[in-house]
Amino acid sequence: MDSTSSRFSDPIQKITIVDTLARRIRKRILHNEFTAGEQLRQEALADAYGVSRMPIREALRQLEAEGLVIFNPHKGVIVSAMSLAEAEELFDLRLLIEPDLITRSTRMATPKDHRAARKALDICNDTYDNGDITHWGETNSAFHECLYRPAGRTRSLGLVQSLNANIDRYVRLQLSLDDQAPEQAHREHDALFQRFQSGDADGARAALTTHIAVARQKLIDALQDRVELED
Repeated sequence: MDSTSSRFSDPIQKITIVDTLARRIRKRILHNEFTAGEQLRQEALADAYGVSRMPIREALRQLEAEGLVIFNPHKGVIVSAMSLAEAEELFDLRLLIEPDLITRSTRMATPKDHRAARKALDICNDTYDNGDITHWGETNSAFHECLYRPAGRTRSLGLVQSLNANIDRYVRLQLSLDDQAPEQAHREHDALFQRFQSGDADGARAALTTHIAVARQKLIDALQDRVELED
């Protein structure tokens, strides 16, 4: 293999191209250049960016994992609709329910509960460290649920699970918008677990409230300029 072939076969370069394409298309969606319901033609995007369809498709799959586009078997890739009002309401409901749950749970948790939360946290952190966007929302929810389950409030936990099902794509989007967001979430989760494990109920409540409120504001800031989200 000559030096030119070796240079073009470097897999790191391929990942960089896909990530760059995902960032640029994401920016155009968030800035309303590509609007909700619009079909994104892979051929046109490939021509516009001067690349083949393969990295375009991989970039779109990444955006699908973030909830920004949908792969429709009949219509191709479609920009998904995201509601600013829905995002605000979902995070506001989290702020009403989850701080109460973790306060009760921290006071009642056993060593077995601490081990379960530790395991869920390790899995969650692995998805952050590996850039596994598809599973960010899922593992984030699993960790939080481990923090709340010892409270024994089944109705409240059911509400949290319902919220998580609806908020998943917003969480993934919020984490993907800022390169530092996964690392920050990693640190905040670690600190939250330490308070939970030590039985510091008031500290856990305060840390969780800040954690949710900061994520909420970052997401709102990113979405509020989109025309179709002014509902």
